[in-house]
Amino acid sequence: MTRLLSHSTEPIDRVSRRADELYRENQLDIFRRTDRLFAGLMVIQWFAGVAAAYWISPHTWAGTDSATHIHVWAAIFLGGIISFFPVCLALARPGSTLTRHVIAIGQMLTAGLLIHLGGGRIETHFHIFGSLAFLACYRDWRVLISATLVVAADHFLRGVYYPQSVFGVLTASPWRVFEHAGWIVFEDVFLVIAIRQSVREMKEMARNRAQLESTNQTVEAEVAARTHELQLQAKSLQESKQRAEELNAFGQIIDRSHNEIYIFNSRSLKFMHVNHGARENIGYTMAELRDMTPLDIKPQHMRASFDEIVAPLRDGTKENIQFSTVHRRKDRSEYPIDVRLQMENFAGTEVFVAVILDTSDRQKIDEELRESRESALAATRAKSEFLANMSHEIRTPMTAILGFTDILLDNVVDRNNVDAVHTIKANGNYLLELINDILDLSKIEAGKCQIEHLDCSTQKIVGEVASLMRVRAAAKNLPLEVRFEGGIPETIQSDPTRLRQVLINICGNAIKFTEHGSVTIVANLLDNPGDEPKMRFDVIDTGIGIARHKIDTLFSPFTQADNSTTRQFGGTGLGLTISRRLTELLGGDISVQSTLGQGSTFSITVATGPLEKSRMIYGAGESESQTRKVSEAGQPQASLANTRILLAEDGLDNQRLIAFVLKKAGAEVVLADNGQIAFDLATEASRANRPFNVVLMDMQMPVLDGYSATRRLRDVGYTHPIIALTAHAMTGDREKCLDAGCDEYTTKPIDRKRLVEMLATYSSDADVAPETAP
Repeated sequence: MTRLLSHSTEPIDRVSRRADELYRENQLDIFRRTDRLFAGLMVIQWFAGVAAAYWISPHTWAGTDSATHIHVWAAIFLGGIISFFPVCLALARPGSTLTRHVIAIGQMLTAGLLIHLGGGRIETHFHIFGSLAFLACYRDWRVLISATLVVAADHFLRGVYYPQSVFGVLTASPWRVFEHAGWIVFEDVFLVIAIRQSVREMKEMARNRAQLESTNQTVEAEVAARTHELQLQAKSLQESKQRAEELNAFGQIIDRSHNEIYIFNSRSLKFMHVNHGARENIGYTMAELRDMTPLDIKPQHMRASFDEIVAPLRDGTKENIQFSTVHRRKDRSEYPIDVRLQMENFAGTEVFVAVILDTSDRQKIDEELRESRESALAATRAKSEFLANMSHEIRTPMTAILGFTDILLDNVVDRNNVDAVHTIKANGNYLLELINDILDLSKIEAGKCQIEHLDCSTQKIVGEVASLMRVRAAAKNLPLEVRFEGGIPETIQSDPTRLRQVLINICGNAIKFTEHGSVTIVANLLDNPGDEPKMRFDVIDTGIGIARHKIDTLFSPFTQADNSTTRQFGGTGLGLTISRRLTELLGGDISVQSTLGQGSTFSITVATGPLEKSRMIYGAGESESQTRKVSEAGQPQASLANTRILLAEDGLDNQRLIAFVLKKAGAEVVLADNGQIAFDLATEASRANRPFNVVLMDMQMPVLDGYSATRRLRDVGYTHPIIALTAHAMTGDREKCLDAGCDEYTTKPIDRKRLVEMLATYSSDADVAPETAP
């Protein structure tokens, strides 16, 4: 154990080098991906500029004659020239410094062109601020300098010689250029601060990952070395025992044997001969042993129990017997042994020959193996704690990102801005899905994934999945069909949440990899005589298919059909791994049949449990679940009018977001920056006979965390609802919150509709009469 700990610290310079390597890899990946994003953006902006020019001033007129306006030609040719070089560099040299700065210059020139085409309208100037924000995605403040210099030069030159093209007026004050430049510098300052903070976080994450890799390598190497050493020792002990078993002739019973060998009379049990190794270990002389029997050195046995053990030797039913017991030395100390006992005829006298193996060393080895296993389990626990902390640290800012993205979608109108916000939201949801996939895989590997066995309707589950997936399919003009073949049970015993998760993942993959044709879900019951009944779900698509030699690795973590699939279609390769392991926990499996270029069929089976009490349904459809969803969709959104809510949250961004959502739903919101303040406000409100309807309690806060604050409130008799709000999503977090005294539990990022409905439910259940604030 001491040696394991001494090797667990990796040299600082090695960890630092690996951290720098990880940081550079991540930074280069960001540069390349952002270059490609800007390549697409430049092309889109070019077409948008041409369209804007045609819309604003498509023709010039001289009397009755007309010609294409010069703005149109400027949008086509000048816009094309500005976009050409950045796009070429982004495709040919993604990630290079030159590419970033050329893209920054091209993006700013494009902004200037769009301002010109818009006649200097003030709205078009926002394109500059948006472009700077996009350029900040590089996380390289130098790019902002290039972009700012280009904007400043453009505004200065055009402000002096052609003010109408930039400010929309024939003459402009020289100070107006400095005013615009000032706003740009103001944004640059905040973007540079954000970039530097992001770079520090990237470096810290790289160092944490390097340290974890180093620790894992050290532990794995130590465990492998120790395991090999123990295997050699175990093999050596086994060989020694085998040699002892081969001693079946008295001519081989000599004192040079390393095993303890005892020969004693079969009737009187008196020792006749004890070899040198046995005498050394037991501590008696041969003269002393001649007056002793095995019962004198075996404290666990009496004459009757010993006769019962050796009975098979005496009646001839066995040639030898083996058992484990304990020997007691002359100094009264004891040691464990393995005994191999057989009967022989020695000079006309029947004797027992006992070959003894001291197992003290083997038990020591077993103890060392146990310690090694505990060390490995400690490393696994450290991994789980790391994943839980990373989940919390990522989910907390994701709450603000996705929440304010939804708010932006409710307020922006411009198509470009809407597309930009949708892009932010899609990537945020992708990151959240990745976090959830990693946590799911971690829970499954750790054996902590809890599977429920509830009565559930396969018809309802398939209908819900189809209803959800049709939105994705419709976006690609793909029909999504559902068929129930033969009779299916009305209910089965399974975990509906996990089954729905598997079907959504497999169906989502089918839609993602299908461009033309259709996707079909087929459900049927497998009830073969002699086999356990199972439900089978086939997801059939007409997509790109999978090469035969790739199918074997398809369900490995972080693996897809090939690398080009990852680049073209996205994804982490975790979905199928998680789906297979979940189906195995559900008593089934996943198999796949595929033809490259023609499509694939994924077959999912799950155990149904006993079906004796389940009614069989023939000709089933999904109308029931669809009708239910339509009726649910028509229900009005829950209201929090006349509801007082205490929001305990230390993050300012999340305070603003959650308070905005709750106030929009009609609630009166009181903020608390930590658990101590929340405790004080809640108790004061109760004493004033104006308690809060609900306390929304973040569980990770300074001064006093949410767990302690909740316990203290319950200890003083606070009975009103407390709902836990946390970014932790590992196994046991919900139980931890409920054990602390919370009534319900919800995770970050928040689901606005679900949060409001939950608060409305608990607010009505609390039966608190709110008063009007003075």
